[in-house]
Amino acid sequence: MQRSAGVLGAAFMLLAILQPAVGEVFLLHSGGRIEGELVNADEKPRTSYVISLPGGGQLTLDAALVDKVQPVRPELVEYEKARRQHPDTVQAQLQMADWCRDHNLTAERKTHLERVLQLDPDQADARRTLGYRKVKDKWMTREEEMADKGYVKRDGRWMTGPDAELHDSRNKQHLAEIEWIKKISRWRAWLDGNRAEQGAKNLRAIDDPMAIVGLADRLKKDQRTDARLIYVEVLARMNKHEARGPLAMCAMDDGVEEVRLSCLDELQKQKDDGVTAYFVGRMRDKHTSNAIINRAGVALGRIKDPSCIGTLIEYLVTGHDEVIQSGGGPGSMTSTFNKNGSGGGGLGMNQKPKIVRHILQNQDVLDALATITGRNFGYDQRAWTTWYSNQQVKGAPLEPKK
Repeated sequence: MQRSAGVLGAAFMLLAILQPAVGEVFLLHSGGRIEGELVNADEKPRTSYVISLPGGGQLTLDAALVDKVQPVRPELVEYEKARRQHPDTVQAQLQMADWCRDHNLTAERKTHLERVLQLDPDQADARRTLGYRKVKDKWMTREEEMADKGYVKRDGRWMTGPDAELHDSRNKQHLAEIEWIKKISRWRAWLDGNRAEQGAKNLRAIDDPMAIVGLADRLKKDQRTDARLIYVEVLARMNKHEARGPLAMCAMDDGVEEVRLSCLDELQKQKDDGVTAYFVGRMRDKHTSNAIINRAGVALGRIKDPSCIGTLIEYLVTGHDEVIQSGGGPGSMTSTFNKNGSGGGGLGMNQKPKIVRHILQNQDVLDALATITGRNFGYDQRAWTTWYSNQQVKGAPLEPKK
């Protein structure tokens, strides 16, 4: 039964190609289709379909073979009548193309225009309608013209060959990153179940740089300390600039000191100017807090990059403004950072907030300076500045102390 249905389906598909569409379309369970006119429309209950074929003759189908019957669009029926009345000449095919345009039959119109070009390759109206234009006495589509110039199409845009290669590479990378995100998510879930050992083993075995995006996201969001320590270990082992960025952010923002220090342990082994610049940037951020300044100090002291000495001197002592709202109730005080400004202020009239300035000495910044330079002038910024200026005048490179 299945074999005969398949043979019938193939035969019906061939008939549908060879014969014009009229009446109904019979969609078969096999995936095939046949077009014709239903003769036994009144049969109830339905046991068979007797179909009058457009080219003559009838075909009877068992009802079990037919999945669905759809009426043919009236304009297609009219089209078949009009098509049979037009000869296979350039002028007649152009007339049929115009008829299809007026009846919104886009695919059929294209068929007739393409037939015109088979009969007369230089027929200008058909060429232009199909998107051709003359380029150096040669008819070319937009696609052919751009390809002739060496361009290729990607996501609806024309690109040079190198740009297309870069696009393909990035797309391939993006797909690989998505696959790694899925794997990491699955293995991370195992840590909370009875496959914890296997999950940890799989995570620790990751060595593909395409996994960096997924690991970095987990490092930022995962609530389990032991899981974050695994991500730190894996990212560090990759020894890639792209992996050091997430480690630097974690070294500043993770809520657990063990995780922060583990990041610094790894970053200390892998010299990267970008990491130094990140910590300096966090220290210099105008919205930073005293805690972040000192965390950056710890980080810079571990990295021992002499290029950050000037910044460390500048942030040895910092001023922080505390805004006290009038009323003095709970939650009435807020703090802002102000490195050098005189900022402060007294109690204003008309319930204006009071700004109290706190000058803080940053021990971790001082420790970083002492570690890098082998000197210690305490919190005397003037002494530090004088010494540093003398070192620069001498022109001798500053090497971090062992």
